Amino acid sequence: MARFRRFPEQAFRRLVALASLLVASASGAAWAETKPKPPEPPVRLRLSGYVQADAVAYRQSSQDEINPATGAPLNEDRFTITRARLRAEASAHIVSGALELDANTVEGPAARVIEAEVSARWQGANAEAPPYVMATLGLFKIPFGVEGPERERNRLFLERSTTSRALFPGNYDLGFRLSGGYRVFRYAVAVMNGEPVGQVFFPARDPNGGKDVLGRIGVDTRPLTRLRVQGGFSALSGTGLHRGTPSTKDVLVWRDENENGLVEGTEIRVIPGTAATPSENFDRFALGADLRLTAKFPVVGESCLFGEIVRAQNLDRGVEPADPIGTGRDLRELGFHVGITQELGRYAMIGVRYDRYNPDQDASEQRGKDLVPRDSTYSTYSIAAALRYTPSTWTFARDNPFPALRVVLEYDHRNNALGRTAGGLPTTLGDDSFAIRGEVSF
Repeated sequence: MARFRRFPEQAFRRLVALASLLVASASGAAWAETKPKPPEPPVRLRLSGYVQADAVAYRQSSQDEINPATGAPLNEDRFTITRARLRAEASAHIVSGALELDANTVEGPAARVIEAEVSARWQGANAEAPPYVMATLGLFKIPFGVEGPERERNRLFLERSTTSRALFPGNYDLGFRLSGGYRVFRYAVAVMNGEPVGQVFFPARDPNGGKDVLGRIGVDTRPLTRLRVQGGFSALSGTGLHRGTPSTKDVLVWRDENENGLVEGTEIRVIPGTAATPSENFDRFALGADLRLTAKFPVVGESCLFGEIVRAQNLDRGVEPADPIGTGRDLRELGFHVGITQELGRYAMIGVRYDRYNPDQDASEQRGKDLVPRDSTYSTYSIAAALRYTPSTWTFARDNPFPALRVVLEYDHRNNALGRTAGGLPTTLGDDSFAIRGEVSF
């Protein structure tokens, strides 16, 4: 009987313990739900950067001479710091800003602000998608095509194609931009000074009141899980400036034609002075189309096929600067490039690219009594290979899609019409090169 009396007492104690446990669990869950989340920091700051050090082991056109016109050395077989960038990005709610500094030794030690911008955006619910609208003011990448806005450390090849470097030297300019996207569509439109930081005459300055209006509209979609398609059309309309000339006075010149050291009346010439000519504006434009297909394959990795073509007029500002007022006619430019890159696992990548650029499709020259067309085309075959490594101990490697360490080898075979044969006919001036780049990024 005692055993049966203890049974209700034991069962009661167990029920009390179970009830206490349920109450504690419920109160803990309720506390967890009501516990305030830690506030987000008012300003989020991110630092990044990279250094690209190049060694040009071979440049066919290199000479141990000094350019008499500019005083610059003609030797290209050298070591250089092509880019040393430090970038700071700050964002708070809908406002963000970026500042990027660049140091290099391409034309001697130099340091400059390469990008400085402030932005306000309207972001959708998906934080991974581009904002619907982003307004940006400052110094930023020129939104034309797909190669120009691309970050330098994302690219396998050492430099951009000849077309891009000719039409958009330096690839940064000052202005105002609206950009964004909705679903698969992407857009960017900007009003800019029209004088990129790498421009020959007025880098990062604007000598006239006219502004360049440009932009790109395109798509970025994934029709298949492992396939990404990017493409679009770009356009630019702007105004360039032809420099005026100052007035000159009459000049008396003596030319010793018979080389006897005596001044004779027949050897004295008068060069008449000229009146000053004002500076004059001219119109320029460009139209472009681009396409990039990216596919991911098991084991080997990502493969990318890309191409871009640009038709322009009076827009060259880097290779052979266009001046239709000085030449008396418009200069029609045409350029394109195509290429493919292929990852070889996690640690290697290879690629080939062909680019072609004609700064003057109507170029001609005098040969004897005849005026004949002249080929002014620049073309380059590039072959590049890279070894890359991201240390797993670096905590930020997970957020950085780029390799922390990379070594790139590139051989460029260039064809041009800059040379002359013994008979005076145009021929290719040997300008092949082989370079090695070491890069570290964070």
